[in-house]
Amino acid sequence: MILLIENNLKSAESIGDFLSNQNIEIDFAFNGVSGFELASKNKYEVIIMNIELTKLNGLALCHKIRNELFISTPIIFLSDKDDIQDKIAAFSAGADDFIVSPLSYDELHCRVKALSLRGPRRDIGQQTVAKLKIDYNLRTVTCNDTTVKLHFLQMNILKVLVQHYPNTVSRRMLEQEIWGEESPASAPLRTHIYRLRIALEKPFQQPVIDTVYGQGYHLVHPF
Repeated sequence: MILLIENNLKSAESIGDFLSNQNIEIDFAFNGVSGFELASKNKYEVIIMNIELTKLNGLALCHKIRNELFISTPIIFLSDKDDIQDKIAAFSAGADDFIVSPLSYDELHCRVKALSLRGPRRDIGQQTVAKLKIDYNLRTVTCNDTTVKLHFLQMNILKVLVQHYPNTVSRRMLEQEIWGEESPASAPLRTHIYRLRIALEKPFQQPVIDTVYGQGYHLVHPF
C-alpha cells in the first residue's frame, strides 16, 4: 500500500491511475493534515508527497512523520521546482528521494519499487530520554543494559509521556492522544498506567512514571 499526498486533484488521479495499473494499491490524501492523519493510523510501504501541500506543507509534514510519529516508511518528494535548497531541506526533514517535474511515471514506479524493496529506514524510531533508550519500531525500552518489550498500548502511553518530558501530561490529554475523541466510556487509563509501571519498574528496579494527583502523569525527573 502506497500513500499519495497531493493537493492537485488532476495530478493525484493521474499518478494514482498509473500506479494502480502496475498493481500497486493507493491511499490518497489531498492536504498535509489529512496526510498526517492517514500516516499515523495506517502502515504504508512508501509515502509520496508534494512539497507544496496545503494546510501543512510537505517539509513540515515530513518532519512531523519522522520526529513525532517516528515512522520509518520511505518518503518520496515531488516538486515543480528544481531548487537545490528545497532538496536540501527535504532530505534534512527526512526524505529518501526527490523527483522534479515533468514527472516520468515510469521513473516514479521504479523508485517506488526500489524503496519498497529496501524497506523501512533503520535510523528512524529511536529516542533517548535520560536513562531510557526507546525503540518505537521494536517496542522496546532499555535502561542500564536491561531491555523490556512493551505492548502497543503501553508504548503509545510511554511515547506521549516522552514527548512531554519532563512536563506533566493530564489524564484527558493522554486519553485523547491514545483513543482520540472517542475514548472509551470506562476510560481505563489508570489500569494501563499501572500495567506500564509494573512492566518497567520491576526490571529497571526504580520508579519510572510518577502520578501528580489532580494533574496527571510524568516520567520521573530527574531520571
